[in-house]
Amino acid sequence: MLEWLDRLDPAEADAADDYPFVLAAGQRRMFNANQIFRDPAWRRDDPDGAMLINPADLARIGASDGEWIAVASPAGRVVVRCKADDSVRDGLLALPHGYGQSYPTRDGVRLSNGPRVNMLTERGNCDPVAGTPYHKHVRVRLERLPADEAAAHEEASRRIHAA
Repeated sequence: MLEWLDRLDPAEADAADDYPFVLAAGQRRMFNANQIFRDPAWRRDDPDGAMLINPADLARIGASDGEWIAVASPAGRVVVRCKADDSVRDGLLALPHGYGQSYPTRDGVRLSNGPRVNMLTERGNCDPVAGTPYHKHVRVRLERLPADEAAAHEEASRRIHAA
């Protein structure tokens, strides 16, 4: 392990221009413990598994609190609801674990309930000793959505959370 540590280069950890944000995927929140297979109505708080983002970063990308935006990494892309949070450091984003499961709506259509954060994790971006993916440090970029894509996600959220 000491040989591996000697080869680490801090410059390689710098943000790439095309992925300027760091996503901490898998955050623990009030309503995401062992509920993976529960009815989405169980989540009284944060039903969509919103991405926490510093308000200054949200303003920099021209988005609003509560807006649907895309989070893209070299491995994939997911659409999330964003939530401005002053406690989140500039350049850092946070998404919860335990969301993204397919769940039937009242009319029997299966919809994804929240972000599938593992879609953003690169298999090769992992600890070289244990092979554990670096899901707490995922380089991503944020993309505003066209109005029709944002509307489709809003409608899906309403359908899955309909009482």
